[in-house]
Amino acid sequence: MKKLCWIFCALAVCVSGCKNNQVAQQALPDEKLSAIMADLYIAEAGTTGLTGYPKDSLMKVYQTQVFELHGTSAEAYESDLRLISNDLIHLKQIVLEAQKKLESGNGVN
Repeated sequence: MKKLCWIFCALAVCVSGCKNNQVAQQALPDEKLSAIMADLYIAEAGTTGLTGYPKDSLMKVYQTQVFELHGTSAEAYESDLRLISNDLIHLKQIVLEAQKKLESGNGVN
């Protein structure tokens, strides 16, 4: 019985050692996330009044330009937002920073 307990403990240590303990981290700094968020808001505002296909097409162009300007991808931005959405205080800070950028006009591309 004692031998079985040792085998079980050794197996448990091996299995726990094989787990992937990596914690997902942001790819983009908060400053860049807030700047992208502000620029995407401006892009959305630029399509006000449009509907359907014209709006969708223009938004696609604007979004591509925003991500190119910031040297990143939509996937990295969206991945970071999903990650940050688990921390509402952190997300609120980024949104408030984007709002400040919009209000001041500084730092928005």
